[in-house]
Amino acid sequence: MILFLFHLLQQQAQLPTVGDTVWLKQTVSQPPGHVVRTSDWTPADPVELLGRPRVIATGDSAEITYPVVFWRPGHHTVDLPGPLLLGPGGTVDSLAGTRVTIDVRSVLPRVANDSVLAPQPRAGLVARRETSVTPLALLWLVTLLLLLPLHLWWRRRGKPVPAAPATPPIPEPPLARWADDGEYRAVATVAAARLRAVVAQRVSAAHSGLDTGRLLSQLAAARPSWPLDELGDLLHALDDARFGQIGAADALELSRASVEMQERLRREAA
Repeated sequence: MILFLFHLLQQQAQLPTVGDTVWLKQTVSQPPGHVVRTSDWTPADPVELLGRPRVIATGDSAEITYPVVFWRPGHHTVDLPGPLLLGPGGTVDSLAGTRVTIDVRSVLPRVANDSVLAPQPRAGLVARRETSVTPLALLWLVTLLLLLPLHLWWRRRGKPVPAAPATPPIPEPPLARWADDGEYRAVATVAAARLRAVVAQRVSAAHSGLDTGRLLSQLAAARPSWPLDELGDLLHALDDARFGQIGAADALELSRASVEMQERLRREAA
């Protein structure tokens, strides 16, 4: 069983104030052969995430720290996301999140109630002065006389700027030569990246940062008419190829199948 340990790094013997950087630390055990990764987290107001969380592995455990800031004083409850545990063979285990609480002090001094404040004396009458548009008109006239020559000088046409040379197209990677050289995992990586890019262009929620299972779940909700069974088999096969579980010939065949699947997705999304 995985043990979670959450605590707050605060100033000595003091509560944090509004605007202070507060580190939320999470320590989780890391079994041999596994890697701990953080999940996406966008905390709700008044909590703001200041940067990317840090993961430091030490022995059989991993320490995750989140830099946050609180913009409102009081007693706050924060729901920290559960990290991801990546295992051998591409397995992913989503761990449960945890709720923590923290008290934040205000930076403003305490003031007395309205009932104890002494009333101020009545303000005197404000004398009215006569106004004239003459100073404003003189100011506009001087401004026009000063800026008109500058404007005319600025509008003069200068020498034409030569057009920038066109960027040459990026050459296609030699997938067949890579496969012959034994780099079939690189072939599978390129094929998987291109296929995921086409999927992300059609369904923004299915971005390349998701694992295969979560990506297929997003597609099932957004595009149920797509060939999700074939797409899922192809993505899982490419994942196996990236981890070196198939040969070079199979990697080339998967690359060709990914190109055909891209064309099918483009036609069905049109």
